[in-house]
This record gives sequence, structure tokens and C-alpha cells, in this order.
Amino acid sequence: MKTYIKIALRNLRKYPVFSLINLGGLSVGIAASFILLVYSERELSTDSGFRDADRIARIGTDFFNMGGFAASQPMLRDVLQFACKDIASATTFDKAYEDIPVRLSTDERAYTGIHPYYVDTAFFKVFSYSTAAGAIPAKGLAPGEVVLSESNARRFFNHQDPIGKTLLIGKENTPCKVIAVLKENFERSHLDAQLLLPMTTARLAGYPTVWPSSSVYNYIKLKPAGSLAGVKTTLDRLLKKVVPASESYMNIKFIIQPLRDIYFHSDLKMELTPGGNLTQVKLLSAIGLFLILLAIINYVNLVTARSSTRNKEIGVKKTFGASRRQLAGQIIMESLFFSLLAMLLSIGLIRVIGLLYHFATGASLTGALPLMIKHYGWLLLFSLAVGLLAGLYPAFYLTALKPILSLRPYTNKPGNTNLKIRNILVLVQFSIAAALVFASFVVHSQLQYINGKDKGLRTEGVLLIDNLNGLHNPEAFRRLVEQQSQVVSTSFCNRAPAGKSIAMATFRTAAMKENMTLQIFPVDDEYLTTMGIRLSGGRNFDRRLITDTNALILNESAVAALGLFNPIGTTLNGSQRIIGVVKDFNYMSFREKIAPTILRYTPGGNTLAVRIRGGHTAAFIEWLQTAGKKFMPEEPLAVSFLDDNFRQLAAKDKLLGDAVSFFTVLAIILSMLGLTGLTLFTIERRTREIGIRKVLGATIPDILTLVSKDFVRLTFLASGIALPLSWWLVHRWLENFAYRVSISVWIFFFTESVLLLIALSVIGVLTLKAAMVNPVRSLRTE
Repeated sequence: MKTYIKIALRNLRKYPVFSLINLGGLSVGIAASFILLVYSERELSTDSGFRDADRIARIGTDFFNMGGFAASQPMLRDVLQFACKDIASATTFDKAYEDIPVRLSTDERAYTGIHPYYVDTAFFKVFSYSTAAGAIPAKGLAPGEVVLSESNARRFFNHQDPIGKTLLIGKENTPCKVIAVLKENFERSHLDAQLLLPMTTARLAGYPTVWPSSSVYNYIKLKPAGSLAGVKTTLDRLLKKVVPASESYMNIKFIIQPLRDIYFHSDLKMELTPGGNLTQVKLLSAIGLFLILLAIINYVNLVTARSSTRNKEIGVKKTFGASRRQLAGQIIMESLFFSLLAMLLSIGLIRVIGLLYHFATGASLTGALPLMIKHYGWLLLFSLAVGLLAGLYPAFYLTALKPILSLRPYTNKPGNTNLKIRNILVLVQFSIAAALVFASFVVHSQLQYINGKDKGLRTEGVLLIDNLNGLHNPEAFRRLVEQQSQVVSTSFCNRAPAGKSIAMATFRTAAMKENMTLQIFPVDDEYLTTMGIRLSGGRNFDRRLITDTNALILNESAVAALGLFNPIGTTLNGSQRIIGVVKDFNYMSFREKIAPTILRYTPGGNTLAVRIRGGHTAAFIEWLQTAGKKFMPEEPLAVSFLDDNFRQLAAKDKLLGDAVSFFTVLAIILSMLGLTGLTLFTIERRTREIGIRKVLGATIPDILTLVSKDFVRLTFLASGIALPLSWWLVHRWLENFAYRVSISVWIFFFTESVLLLIALSVIGVLTLKAAMVNPVRSLRTE
């Protein structure tokens, strides 16, 4: 072992350029791929950290064919717990979608942006959270107790011990004692429990007690021998008892989802948190594998390319009795030593790449570095596996040469033996680079399309104030806002585009036999102006007309869905009159097609939308908060921008675009490192030939062509292999979007141009340097 390490260190000193290229390539490859694989591991492990996660499930519901809700009825609580023999435990909880203020004392400004969960006493029987501090009582939370996440504990108490301290919750300043802090990132879950409060009897009693409703979240844990099929049978039997045949038109159904299917495979409304994207995880995992494959190819190519310099060493050792197994072991040990050195460098590079990624994109893939400490054991095993893979082919190739050939000063045989293999590896390398460059262009084009597409409304310059319920006089506040010169218009509404609230209702025309469930927006008469939504027919609401209290405005999709040819003046549900039609406008993700939607006149609302003129936005928001204190001194206004909300809808797609672009750049760097090493080796082996050609009149372009022609040929071949496959994969990803960019021919040509530019730039610089050397010096090269 000691001898092998000495030989490896000697080779490092003897060939510093090639060693640094190898070491640098492996380090970058290990660090970058490790980051992506940790990201994928964290995503795929969502909801699997709970004890008996495979026995936990959620009960959702559907009614009136609305498409299904993640929430369900509060009446299920007792049924699930006591009437179903398959269930060991059942819990009911709710999430506060309104902003709940939290204070440390009555004279302090409130912490905002907090949406606590109200949990019953069985919550921790179903979900086995671990604590970083304190302890969760076996009987669950009692009134006056609260459990925090680690991030909120740091936010409220900095580095002080939070256990036993008191928080004042809500506008009522209800005192709650902190009894536990949940361990962060222990159970990565779609629940995202940040602050837990006890579910009171009064709160539970305030929910609707009708079956066509969804107001709380019901989760179950099965008995070891229980089955979801048994639960489904029990619930179906329950429906037959409690819902009479005369109300079958409600079409009530229960939706049972295994816990580990929710994050990636649920598309229900009222989800607790946004779901994951399995295609995105697979794509980034593939990029991680591609990156380490590029690093391994670089290593194998450079080791085999320099094989002739080790032929004599191998031949001498064979002559003195060394077996092929011993020699192969030596080369593999050198590769493992290289990989371990690269791993040590990669530990620092992981942090550097993470910081660069955050600087370039403003986001993080894996969270803070301390999260990754537990993965360093896997990093060691991962690096050893990389070293083993990288050393296998050079070990078997170099030890296969006969001693008589190895001891000759030079023969073309070794070089020709591995030339085809090396070309295949370079081809694979260029193919990976081509695939990533192509995917990066397409993903970037789709994101640009999303950002630039006409949404049917004007998102820029619209502020949303969501916590109007706390204002003492919302209408007076609105009038004060409208007096500001920067304000164009304002609107009260109960639903804004790209918002979290959902409103649906059933409608039918006189000719329809069954009701149709449509999206609705309860809005006032200034909504269209403030949002920039365009009328295509009819008129807007008019607060001066009493008849407009029962008026409707449809979008074009609703007109088509209801089969209306002359919608203006038509009545729905017998008495609601259509007065206008607006052009379709996006209010959800671009992954979803614009749904049939109806705007219903509803004066007042819990959200104030404010359109402002450009410039001095920060100063206006500062004024807004100051003015808000007069109407709501206990907490600041919850202000957001409409265009930011749309960007939040596309956050996961942006993450994919940023990650693909960033790691494509790293892949290009790895490819350039490998190409640099191979070009240097090619020039070194052909130094005398280059000198002779110069003496015979060859120009620098001739020499550039001599060195680069094989590599250029490989780039074209790689593109021919990679681009059709890349097109198919990227096209599959684009199918997730209802509105998507078309893949134009110029992207194919642009990808090939980038590959050629990279290859010719690297080869050109190195060849130019070699071609400028005095031919006399070149001819003296042995």
C-alpha cells in the first residue's frame, strides 16, 4: 500500500499538468454530482422519515365533480377513529391560511408570514416527529401549549433556549408556552409543520357539518394488518347511510392517498404545500450521473493516453515476476488514491459550488451545509466507487500488454490499441455535453415563454394586501390609498390571480340537464381595470345598478364550455344574468389550461388590489405600511406583488431551469478539461511531426486542421446521436405544460455551434501555442 501511494505521488510530481487536470475534473465531478444526488435523495425521501410511513394515508374528498380536495369533512374524525377496524389512529387538523401574528410580548411588533396548524391530540400518534428540544406529550397538545420548528425557534428566540418561554398568538394575544422544538429536516414532509397549536373544541365545532364540504385534513394510520381497501369499503358504506338518494347529484366521493404518494402524485385542490416534480428530480439525477461520468471519462482517457509512458514500467515489473493481478491492483489503488484526493478537494468544492449556485440563481438545492454532514459517509463510499470505476479499464488495458512490446522504446501498437476506445469515450463525452446544452436552451426558452406570454392581464404594478380582516375601516383605508398620486385604481376582491384561495360553484343554462362546476372570482366593479383584464363583449359591473348584484361576467372558456353562442343577456341558474365576456386570463400555473371561469359581482372582499404607476415603489410601500398602522396598529399589512405571485407558481420550473443551466456550464468545463488534456497529449506526441510540417511550409491553419479534425468529426457525430434523444426527453417534459414553446430548428444548430466553438477554442489556443514554437526545437523532441 505504502509503495502504491509513493508511485502515485511520484506520477503527480512527474506529470503535474495531466495530474491537475485529472484531479480537478474528478473533484468538480464528484462535488457537482453529489450535490444533485443529495437533492434527489432529499426529494425522493419526502414523507418517508415518519415511523410506519407506508401505513399512513390521507382522506380527501370530491363533490359536484369539482376535481377533488386534499381536505375533507370534520365529521369523518369519529368515523375514522372508531368505526373502521382497519385504522389504528386517525388525526384531524387544520391549517390557518390567513396570516396569524405572533409576538413575544404585548408591546412588540408581530412576526408575520406564519400559518400554524391546529392539531388534535392524535396528531403525534400518526406522525412520529423527533424533537431538537423539549418533549411532545403522549396525550398531544393541551390548550396553551405550542410546538415550533427549529427555524421559527431561531427566528423568535435567536440562540436562546425556547422551552418554557411564552408566545402571544393571534390578534387576541393568546399566551402559549413552548413545550417542544421539532427537529428540522428530520422528517422532510409535505406537511411543513412550522408552528403547531391545539385544535380547540370551539374551533372544530365551527366547521360546516355537511358532506359536500372540505374544511379540515384527515389522516389515518393503519393497523399492521389493515388495508386501504378496507377503509374505502367502510367509507363507501358510510356514504350510503348518511347521503339520501335524493342528494346523489352531489356525487360525493372519498379519495384515499398513501402518504408517500402525495408529494409527487397528488393534483388535488387545497394542498397544504406545493407538490414535487418527479420528472424534474429524474432529470437532475441524470445530470448528476452525467457529470460524474464526464469526470470518469476524462480520467480514463488521460490515463490511457499516457499509457505509453508507463509501458516500460509495466514491462520491467512483468519481467521480474509481477503478476497481472498485482499490476492491476497497483493501478486501481492509484485510481482510488486519486479519487480520495479528489474527494478531499470536493468537500470544499461542495460549499463553493453551493455558494456559486446561490449567487447565480438566488436559490439553494440542498439547504445549508450542516444538513449534508450526515451524507459525508456516503460521499466517501461514492468517491471510492468512482475511483474503482475510473481505474478498472486502465488497469486491464495497461496490464494486458506483452512485456516484449512494453520494453520497446516506442511502438504505434499501444496507441492504436486504445484509440478506438478513447474515441468512443470522447464521443460519449461530447454527446452528454450536447444533450445538456440542448436541454438547457429548451428549458430556458420555455421559462422565457412563460415570463413573456400574454397572460390576459397586466401583472406588473399590482400590489395585493391580504389581511384586510384586521383593518378597523377597510373602506376608509381604501379611500386614503386612492388619494395617492401614484395609485391608478383599487379593487376589493375575494380572489386574486396566482393566489391560494379557491372558489367554485355550479351553473346551468336553461338547456342543460345537469349542473356544471366552474371556477368563480367574487370581485367588485374596479377589478377588471385594476388587473388589466380585457372585455371582449358586453360591459363591466356597475355599482350604481342594483340589478348588477346578480350579474355575471364570463371568460371565453366558460362561454365555450356552457355552449353559449350569444351569451350577453343569457341567464344562468334561472336568475343570474350575463352582462359581459372577458378574454381568457391566466390565474394558475402555465402547466394548467385556462379553466372556464365566472366573475361574480361581490362588493367588499378580504383582499385589496392596488395598481400603481412605475417608480418609487419602495417609498410607496413604506408609506402604505405607515398608513396601515393607523387602521391596524397591532400588525403590519401583508403586502405582495401580483407578478411575484406568478413567479412563485413557476418556482419549481425556474429551479429546474437554473439547475440545468448551472450544471450544464460545469459539464462544459469538465468537457473542456478533458479536451485540454487530450489535445496537450496529441500535440506532445506529434511535436516532431508539427515541426517537420512547418519546415515543409505548413501554415498554422493547416496544423490546426491536423490536430482538430478528429475532434470536430466527433462533435458532429455526438450531436447526431444526442440531439434526437434529447429532443424526445425534453418534449416529454414540455408535455407537462398546457402552454409551451415549440422546439425550433435553430436550437439544434445553436447547440452544434456551441459545441464546435468550445472544441475549436480549446484546440485552437493549445495548437497555436505549439505551432508558434521554433521548428528546430520541435525537431529535437524525442
